Amino acid sequence: CPICFDLIELPMVNHSTIKVCCMKRVCDGCILAARLRGMNDRCPFCRTPHPDDDASILAMVQKRVSKGDSRAIAYLGDSYYYGSLGLKKDLPRAIELWTEAAELGSIDAHYELGRAYYTGDGVEEDKPRGIRHWQQAAMKGHVESRHNLGAVEIDNGHYELTVRHWMI
Repeated sequence: CPICFDLIELPMVNHSTIKVCCMKRVCDGCILAARLRGMNDRCPFCRTPHPDDDASILAMVQKRVSKGDSRAIAYLGDSYYYGSLGLKKDLPRAIELWTEAAELGSIDAHYELGRAYYTGDGVEEDKPRGIRHWQQAAMKGHVESRHNLGAVEIDNGHYELTVRHWMI
């Protein structure tokens, strides 16, 4: 967490929230502490007022995308993938945005691209390409990518490599 510097438990989506104003993942504890201090309508990290609707959220995200923020680009890719924020579900656009974000260094985008290519979700299945994306994310500390690499090694019968992936 960028406020308390505490590690966020896995799965992170259950214990934290991405604040679209600053694209920071803030833990639930800091969000609760901010509410107890009376900051119900502001981001606990940057103090920006919370947007009221999907259009406002989308405008904030697109403003950060236009400035080349890799986290915002990956977030917009997620929004197109899931069809959230009032956007239509558009897998090719999501892949395009994740690719751009991955080139800018987003480990979440590498993970999503790895999942998409490995399973053939929205693109032609390309397992080696998916594994390369997971490797890029895992080398930068993405836990779920590291786990998936271990699962791939189990399928290949390389149990020692699986243990190494899962021990890191």
